[in-house]
Amino acid sequence: MMSLIDIDGDDASKYRLIGDRVLSYRFAVPHDAELYLGDVLKITDSVKGLTFFAKVSDLLHDCNFSDPKWDTRPHTEHFYGIGEDVFILVEAVPLGYIGEDGDFRKPRTIPAKFSRVERPESRDFAFLAQVMGDIEVGVMKTGQGVLKDVRVALHPAVMRQHMGVFATTGMGKSNFMKVFCASCMRTRAFGLLIVDPHGEYVAGGRSSSGEATRGLLHYQAGRDGLAVFSTRPEQDRKKYRLDQLYLDYDDFRMPDLLLLYEHSPPQREVVEMLESVPGSDVIDFFQGIDAATFDAATYSGPHRGIARDLKNFSTSTLAVMQRRIAGMLNRNRGFFRSKGSSIPDIMRALHENRVVLIDIPGMSEQSELFVLSIITRMIMRNHQGEDAKSAEEAKQVLITIEEAQRVLGSGSGSTRVFREAAMEGRKFGVGLCVVTQQPKNIDARVLAQLNTFVVMGLSDRGDRDMIASSAKQDLSRLDTEIQTLEPGEAVISTIGIPFPVSTRIHLFEDYIRDLSERPGARPIDDGLDRTF
Repeated sequence: MMSLIDIDGDDASKYRLIGDRVLSYRFAVPHDAELYLGDVLKITDSVKGLTFFAKVSDLLHDCNFSDPKWDTRPHTEHFYGIGEDVFILVEAVPLGYIGEDGDFRKPRTIPAKFSRVERPESRDFAFLAQVMGDIEVGVMKTGQGVLKDVRVALHPAVMRQHMGVFATTGMGKSNFMKVFCASCMRTRAFGLLIVDPHGEYVAGGRSSSGEATRGLLHYQAGRDGLAVFSTRPEQDRKKYRLDQLYLDYDDFRMPDLLLLYEHSPPQREVVEMLESVPGSDVIDFFQGIDAATFDAATYSGPHRGIARDLKNFSTSTLAVMQRRIAGMLNRNRGFFRSKGSSIPDIMRALHENRVVLIDIPGMSEQSELFVLSIITRMIMRNHQGEDAKSAEEAKQVLITIEEAQRVLGSGSGSTRVFREAAMEGRKFGVGLCVVTQQPKNIDARVLAQLNTFVVMGLSDRGDRDMIASSAKQDLSRLDTEIQTLEPGEAVISTIGIPFPVSTRIHLFEDYIRDLSERPGARPIDDGLDRTF
């Protein structure tokens, strides 16, 4: 291990702890020392026999001179002796310590004064291997470098307690999600649902820098852990063994319209009135009436119960609802039909702990939300019905919501199914993966339900403050590090790992190549073209 003794002078206080608080460490290093925000350092307390770890949170120029303007005097550098009394003052956040029994504990005590500070090696983090999970996403980052032997992996068991992925454009959010999916395909510890309206997950696409990227189908070694339901042409579906996506009228319920349109109070009342009516009956009713002349008293069609429920609504309100249902049918005609649904197959694949990709390239944002709303509701109903089963039989599903501020924003009343999943889903084995560039626009009550935070670069202070106030571990002291994260880097805070871990996320293409080169794995491109 490299000792950080100051070889340019005889001052033994360099790289020695001089802080006096249990939750904040300070020490001085030579003025030319190369330290970075986020560096993880080891503090050896030979008095107590403990080994502490801390992360650099700030770096300041400091000196031993009483003259407050010493650094602006003429010929300061020669007069004051910059190599001895001028130094860098390092502030660090304590992460915890290892006792003589080898267990890692939270920082409830302070190292002895002048304990030695050193750069740790990978072997010093052997204790982390004991607390990491199975869903690998990257390696531990320290300052500008990484510890390649210290992998960072999430625990499958905490996915039902919701996860948030926060990143501005270009910071590697899509790459992280594909790495996360590949790990889920490999471990098959729970079911993962993703709706992709851009086609980038299945076949790859272009990164924010314009470079070609690969998709989940290129990870052929994990193909058994992937199920794709697609609206692509038949030729592509057959070539790549994709299932065709279909939803039928009975999968639909009136509240699904709330995601697609703004509703007036009377229109919302219509939605609530017909909430429990099968979708096929609602669609058939509105297709069979002339809303402009509708009269419940003279209606003689097959849906008299619906007619009675709507007897007090104006014809103008009914006409609007009729147009919206017609628009919904037209917009989603590529996969929405009267009979025949993929929902049973989707549920089966999720309960086989596979990654289920709903691939609808070229579809609108409304179609994406329409599909996601229906499948989320069906998952919740299925799992609520299974609540009486034993813990061994319970299934776990994680539902990904991209651009989550659209449906989980504060003050929105049109997203009840997603809010229900956020507030109650964990009781039934249903978790949400909330992906957004704007965490400050997510309802604070929803953020409070998340127990895993993957925080990539966030330049907006309001976003960082919202994250810090919601995370279960203290991220406030890491604000500067989060602000300066580079693409592909993240701070991960999750249950089961004792402190927030700075992480270099695997590059998806390199990661699946590594997985595919392991003994017994098929080549990465076995029988597969690069793109569609």
